[in-house]
Amino acid sequence: MVDTHSAAQRVFDIDAGYEHLVGLTLVATYVTMLLGAYTSAVGAGLSCPDWPTCYGTVVPFLHPGIIAESPYSAWQIFAEWAHRGVAMATGLLIFGTALGAWRWRLRPAIARPALLAAVLLPIQVVLGGLTVTQSLQPIVVTSHLAVAVLVLVSLTASSAAAVVSSGRPIDA
Repeated sequence: MVDTHSAAQRVFDIDAGYEHLVGLTLVATYVTMLLGAYTSAVGAGLSCPDWPTCYGTVVPFLHPGIIAESPYSAWQIFAEWAHRGVAMATGLLIFGTALGAWRWRLRPAIARPALLAAVLLPIQVVLGGLTVTQSLQPIVVTSHLAVAVLVLVSLTASSAAAVVSSGRPIDA
């Protein structure tokens, strides 16, 4: 098979692909943070009383007795359960973004912030678990938010560096 892509075209494809990946990861991270804030605002932070499961199961809605006997509403349980699910998917995106930055040997200004987000991710996961197991202790909840902000800033830096280094004009 003949390779019809020039080296410059392959670099452009990688750069554009990374920009889309890091952009999606950035949006997913922000949505996860908003869902976490919503969960907290509606008093659902402990509506799944254990971690990493929710009432000892992955999907509590398959067990109607759990919902019926809980002191929390089905909506509150759903909010916490959805936050955990979206966070898990976002975590996979964060690792994928860091892997892509490393695999494609992107410039340090692009790759380092993505790798930092991946390094922060296990800390964020542990803090998420501690948020539940430590019954919403303010220092844990605040630390969970602070690390989320650091992840968001890291991904923003990687995304901005990727766009700037592409040399393509930024349309407003």
